[in-house]
Amino acid sequence: MPLDIFSLEHTYELIQAVQQVKAPVSFLADTFFPNVMQTQADYVAVETQKLGRRLAPFITKNTRGVNVSREKSEIKYYSPLLFGPRRVISAGDLALRQFGEMPNLYGAPTPEERAARLQAQDLTDLLRLHANRKNQMASEILQTGKLTVKAYADDGKVAETDEIDFSFSNLITPAVTWNNANATIYEDLKTVSEQIQGDIGEIPTVAILGKNVEKYLIQNTEIKNWLMVPSRENLLMANFAPHWTSAECRYIGRISALNLDLVSYSQTYTAEDGTTKYFVEPDNVILGITGGGREVHTPVSIFQNGWHTINAAYVPLYTSDDTAQTTALTVYSKYILVPADVASWYCIKTV
Repeated sequence: MPLDIFSLEHTYELIQAVQQVKAPVSFLADTFFPNVMQTQADYVAVETQKLGRRLAPFITKNTRGVNVSREKSEIKYYSPLLFGPRRVISAGDLALRQFGEMPNLYGAPTPEERAARLQAQDLTDLLRLHANRKNQMASEILQTGKLTVKAYADDGKVAETDEIDFSFSNLITPAVTWNNANATIYEDLKTVSEQIQGDIGEIPTVAILGKNVEKYLIQNTEIKNWLMVPSRENLLMANFAPHWTSAECRYIGRISALNLDLVSYSQTYTAEDGTTKYFVEPDNVILGITGGGREVHTPVSIFQNGWHTINAAYVPLYTSDDTAQTTALTVYSKYILVPADVASWYCIKTV
């Protein structure tokens, strides 16, 4: 007897299958928020603190000590956001040849076969939408310190707009914009690197460049002089060898003097208003320490012959509408991205 796809047992089987699937790439989220964790809490505590670099005070003999105040921190509580992309299959969808389906001279696939193929493809597509959303969330946090949330009703229209403010602004604008050949690009990067080192005592190792920034680097007078003079000193300062590592990432090179790898990221996404936007603004640079942030998931409540709360990162749910003669797959997930330390990166607006 075939398993009922609308049963709770099938939902749990899909959850296990999804856990075995390699997650789609979310470059910014994977780089800066790679630590995925599950919690039962309804709210996630986000504590932000900038660690000081104060010195221990000198004291005179026979003195018990000098009181030193603790570094202040700020704690805010956020409810992870609920996401639910959905795909509907109608009888009309099953009557048409699907993408990638080769014409069959001896008979087309049955509607049931097409339905199974569509369901598998829909699951893959919906997981990809979640990956894109996490990447967009990371992009907004890294470049603005805030996250704009637009909650949608069933009709797909904006029902509520809110803003999560992580209470920091790490945006830097250089004195001389980088589209000027005489810009002090190396000094700007060095200043930001030293600022991060001074704040948290660690060395930033990566700079994610918008698509225009590679051109500014190559046209920069100081950097061109490094690359044109084949001296041992210049090779120790920097080594540029631009090449594509994936369809959206281009490795530019390494500034050895700063222990900094440069990666250009030109991937785009389609925003809610239908416009195409870059995950990293074309003239921006995100410079920071990788690997500290968290992706926190909380349980999802679904109704399937009664209410059930499921503690899983992604919860696929099949539903049907006999009147409309449709089935639908929704992949629910409830998560939020949490920065580890708000001083661990800066966004440079180069132009």
